[in-house]
Amino acid sequence: MKHNRHILPLYLIGLVALVVVGMTSCSTSKNTFPNRVYHNVTCRYNVFWNGKQSMKQADAEMVKLSKDNYTTTLPVYNYPDKSELGPALPHLDRTIEKSSKAIYKHSMLIKGKEYVKTIDDAYLLMAKSYFHKQDYSQAQRVTSYITHNFPKSNSFNEAAVLQARTAMRQGYYASADEQLENLHYLSTNKRNKKFNVLFNAAKAEYNLTAPDGDVQEAMDYLKNAIGAHPEREFKSRLHLILGELYENQGQQEEAKKNFYKVIKQSSTYEMVFCAQMHLARNYDGTASSRNTIMRQFKKMLEEKKNEDFKDQIYYACSEIARIDENDTLRKNYLAKSVAAYTNNNYQRTFSSVTLADLYFEDNEYRKAQAYYDTAALTIPKNYPDYELVMKKSGVLKDLVTKLDEIDLQDSLQRIAKMSESQRQAWVRKMIADYTEAERKAAAEEAERMLALQNASTYTNINVTSSNGKWYFYNQSLVTAGQQDFYRRWGNRKLEDNWFISNKQQISFDDMAVMNDPSLAADSVEYDEDGNPIAKRETDPKKEAYYLQDLPLTPGAMDTSNTIIAKDLFEVGYIYRDMLQDIPRACASFESLVQRFPESEYALPCMYLLYTIYTAQHDGKADNYKQIILTQHAGTDYAKLINDPRYYEKLAENEKTLERRYEQVYDDYTQKNWSAVVQASDAAIPQCVDPTLKAKYSYLRAVAAGQVYNQDTLIRGLNSVVTNFPNEPVAELARIYLSNFALEQVASITQTMASDSMASDSSTSIKGLTQTNQPGGHSFVFNAGELHYVILLVKTAKLSVQTVKQNIINFDNTYFSLQHFNISSFYINNTQQMVTVAKFNNKESTMDYYNILCKNENFASDIANGNIIVYPISASNYTTFYNKVNERPAYEQFFKDNYLDKQ
Repeated sequence: MKHNRHILPLYLIGLVALVVVGMTSCSTSKNTFPNRVYHNVTCRYNVFWNGKQSMKQADAEMVKLSKDNYTTTLPVYNYPDKSELGPALPHLDRTIEKSSKAIYKHSMLIKGKEYVKTIDDAYLLMAKSYFHKQDYSQAQRVTSYITHNFPKSNSFNEAAVLQARTAMRQGYYASADEQLENLHYLSTNKRNKKFNVLFNAAKAEYNLTAPDGDVQEAMDYLKNAIGAHPEREFKSRLHLILGELYENQGQQEEAKKNFYKVIKQSSTYEMVFCAQMHLARNYDGTASSRNTIMRQFKKMLEEKKNEDFKDQIYYACSEIARIDENDTLRKNYLAKSVAAYTNNNYQRTFSSVTLADLYFEDNEYRKAQAYYDTAALTIPKNYPDYELVMKKSGVLKDLVTKLDEIDLQDSLQRIAKMSESQRQAWVRKMIADYTEAERKAAAEEAERMLALQNASTYTNINVTSSNGKWYFYNQSLVTAGQQDFYRRWGNRKLEDNWFISNKQQISFDDMAVMNDPSLAADSVEYDEDGNPIAKRETDPKKEAYYLQDLPLTPGAMDTSNTIIAKDLFEVGYIYRDMLQDIPRACASFESLVQRFPESEYALPCMYLLYTIYTAQHDGKADNYKQIILTQHAGTDYAKLINDPRYYEKLAENEKTLERRYEQVYDDYTQKNWSAVVQASDAAIPQCVDPTLKAKYSYLRAVAAGQVYNQDTLIRGLNSVVTNFPNEPVAELARIYLSNFALEQVASITQTMASDSMASDSSTSIKGLTQTNQPGGHSFVFNAGELHYVILLVKTAKLSVQTVKQNIINFDNTYFSLQHFNISSFYINNTQQMVTVAKFNNKESTMDYYNILCKNENFASDIANGNIIVYPISASNYTTFYNKVNERPAYEQFFKDNYLDKQ
């Protein structure tokens, strides 16, 4: 007690001292002892401490977001896609806020010297936050400030390395290399283990990502980083990367050493599993090695803990088959790998693309298309050859769709050509087959329900067995339940509405109709004249279901033949131009010529066959040449055979006509009407390009109206509209025709001929093709312009006030450091436009757009079309608002200029 009596006064003295310091220590500009104590203590244990806690939360979220792709060599650091950063952004923004507050309130920078020791740490924390946000320009700015103003601080080394990594992420590899080389002398100090880990890891990252990187140097730096004793998981990661690099170089023994270290050290099962798979793939091609590895794979497939890794195991089996050059077995294992998918998007993509490529090489296009289509579901945009994969997927999808249409029409024609009795017998067989299949399905369902009922009874009796085990601790019951579930539902992912196989094609309205068919909307369809179209039969047990699409009339048969001919022509083009499969292209073209010699596609096919066989020095070329020259002598194809430079001459003539058009337009502006009419009459028959021909025709119509009379003018304008309906000048002609009235003829004619219309109007005939953008709109792309985000909200479905409040909550959560203005107004009777303003450029706008579209408060309404979201520049915003007719064109403009091309 005596001892405690002495301590108490010390506590009181200390408390009084702190109070005094607190009362007097407010200034950051006076270098006094109380000020330094106050700001150092308050900064470290209050604001800065809160910032560090937020950073820890951000780091935890980043770990969840960082999904490694084990199908390729791991990167030194994993950078999540920027659009996926949403869950981490609030913590990162709070870290920046706290760091800024620590600097603003507590920095004592007096005469170039900082007296608060944690200020440099606050700057570093801020830089890390910007780096994780992938706001690399801000990260570069802050790290540069640290390296220039705190060269002797504890934060300098880490900031300098982060500055180099930031340059790498920006693609400035030369700058990154220079910065790292300037730090090389510091790595000689082996006692600074943290810096040595960061420095050597950064050098390894540089050599694995830079265009001039050296893999061998990367391996040396990885060894140095491992030798500096990094944290356990990062060390395992570096061992795995080093093992993969050794494996790529064929140094299997060194690779094994690193993989074994991963298995021994890592606590992450995915990484351990990856190392085990690499060890298992060390196959030397011998029978004994194959048997050993396949036994190991079989054992791994049987282990319950590997349920989510079966896709990787099957892929490893396919690699054994690849080494054995057994393509059939390899395809089989790859198919199993795709089918075993649970949650590894990388592996499904990799296995699907590999299998699709094999089928593509073997010209098995239907199978290739199916697996490219599967890959397209989950392929990341940074996947190697992403554009090529997506192109193949699109081309083959188009090909298979047309081949299926040809097969369908051929089948329908075959059945239509049957006798009435044969056709009726076929229909009865189809109905009988369907009825039998339905009966079997019902019997299996009844058997399944009986088994489920028995299992349920058994479960109810044995929920707690004699030894006290609950149902889910009884492995036999759990296994039986799983098997029954798989029989009924298949392998379903655990998620909301797991029982719906295609969630994108069902809505609450659909569910309501399922429960009450009376709620179904009127499904009657109408033709162009407003007459109801006969409702299609949907019951497979009725004869009409099988007869409704048969081409039983001459007109229907002609339509079916036209569809087949068109598809054969397009299929041939795909084979020739997209797939370079010349034999199949020829087969498709020849089938069209033989089956439909009167088709509009027959002549182009014959010319294409002529060119193909000529290049192959095949005698068939002469056959098609003679047919074209004798039966189609006046066509362009015949002229092109006789004169290979025919199209070149046409192009030269077209250029001459374009130059002549400038002179004609000058005559037009000078009101030399007769000269315009004469020159146009000479040029129009020679024009091949419809746009140029339309412009000549328009000038002639206006000039002839001046030379002759109003009837000539009206006829000329009507001719432009009729012959060139889709050309820009046709819209001008329509505008003027719509304004014609008998009492206005003279004034409108004068207006159309005036200099103002000819030279100053934004829609003048000379400027039409220059001022209007492709697709008939006037939107202009400028990535560096100020931008907005607009949300078009269906007011019948959603409350705009609720949407605006959700945006405010979203901004406060994910963009708390920025301040946006939110406004709304009606743009038509059914939609309000909510505007979020403003953003510096396209890049910052797209960051906001990507995270917003994935937010749970908006995603479902965006998917259902209740909300449409667009980034839009300030100038295009004005155009979108003022030009109502151009609004529909913005969607395609947005896809072309803001979304990555697919």
